[in-house]
Amino acid sequence: MTALAQFQSVMDRYLDRYAAHDADGCASFYAENAVILSPYGPPAIGRTTIRDEHAAWFLEGETNKSMTVLEAANDGTTGFCLVAYSADIAGEQGPTRVHGASLNTLTKDKDGSWLICQTSLNELEHDMTQAFK
Repeated sequence: MTALAQFQSVMDRYLDRYAAHDADGCASFYAENAVILSPYGPPAIGRTTIRDEHAAWFLEGETNKSMTVLEAANDGTTGFCLVAYSADIAGEQGPTRVHGASLNTLTKDKDGSWLICQTSLNELEHDMTQAFK
């Protein structure tokens, strides 16, 4: 299986937990000492903080989140993936579709599953998946 397919599978399983508003489930995709860097708030460091951050995000009413892995590579134990994401954000005049990208580093856990070590989020004005078609 290619790195792109492996990491898309990770993101798809993460999205299942995200859609269920399962903060613990979302955090389980991250290493114990993982870091999320985001323009939306301070760094989230560690699985517990990442869980709490997800719980806060769920209260904001984001829906219809999608994540597409655009580029990926791994050497069997570590890897990276560039992900385009989109979601609907509730607003006074109805939902607004927002777009962004994340760059993620991953490591293989002792049980063979991939864990996210670092995520850097960036909001974009346009859907980045169009640039890769």
